[in-house]
Amino acid sequence: MARMDASRIPFARQAGLAAQGARSIGPLLAPGELAKSLGRVAQATAAPLLPRRSLEAAVSGRVVVMTGASYGIGRAAALQVAAAGATTVVVARGADQLTELATEIADAGGDARPYVTDLSDMDAIDALAAQLDADGLVVDVLVNNAARSIRRSIAESYDRFHDYERTMRLNYFGAVRLTLALLPGMRARRHGHVVNVSTLGVQTITPRFSAYLASKAALEAFTRVAAAECLGDDVRFTTVHMPLVRTPMSQATKLYDAMPALSPEAAGELICGALRSRAEQVGPRVGAWAEVGHAISPASANEVLHTLYRAVPEPTS
Repeated sequence: MARMDASRIPFARQAGLAAQGARSIGPLLAPGELAKSLGRVAQATAAPLLPRRSLEAAVSGRVVVMTGASYGIGRAAALQVAAAGATTVVVARGADQLTELATEIADAGGDARPYVTDLSDMDAIDALAAQLDADGLVVDVLVNNAARSIRRSIAESYDRFHDYERTMRLNYFGAVRLTLALLPGMRARRHGHVVNVSTLGVQTITPRFSAYLASKAALEAFTRVAAAECLGDDVRFTTVHMPLVRTPMSQATKLYDAMPALSPEAAGELICGALRSRAEQVGPRVGAWAEVGHAISPASANEVLHTLYRAVPEPTS
């Protein structure tokens, strides 16, 4: 028996895998599948040129889960989708705030269902998903808005690893856990939309926010992978690159008082814009410009960011 040259085994294995991959891709290139793919691309490309559908068309008669709904952006967005006819599931830790919000929506003729949940507790998220199912609520739209922001330089974080754990637990793991709990139903029904609220800072790489931006960047990476995998099931994923908003979370940094910022209502409209368009990304164009600038000249971008880091003082509290 002839001996196989050991140096050729890796190549042979790679060739076999390539042939296997080609056979598996073949059915995807069938005329029907190719037509579907081209149709989705054409629809997404033409969408900015076509009249935008109304928020009512996007959410009326559907169940929308809004996390972080007790105040600020989440509260404003919940009021808007409820006014558009959605059954709005509002989720947050604050029981009193959720009750007040649900009452306000009901008084305006809407339908709100409050669920008090700590979204940094994975067991609590599982219990929430189970309770929604037990209550007969078939979720069509999930908006992962709840988040924790920390502004602190890396130099001041050497002994504060827990900052990174806290932001990841809520901003990333909590959002992913809830998404994974609700996604199977969406895919089985071949309809759904997940909106993940990120931040403009992921695109601009704002100094002193390493813990916060890392958690949001992780969520964005998950979102892009999920969007690709779920496309054929007609489940869409959107990332909202939220700019600075006047909320209790931002008020903790006095420096922001002098900076332009959206109102919670305007930020809610940005989320509702994502619900209307189902686009992959929604947010100010300056974010895309920042990414292009960094891609063209990383050295120049880092110089600008380093100057900003030195010019803006460390938080005093």
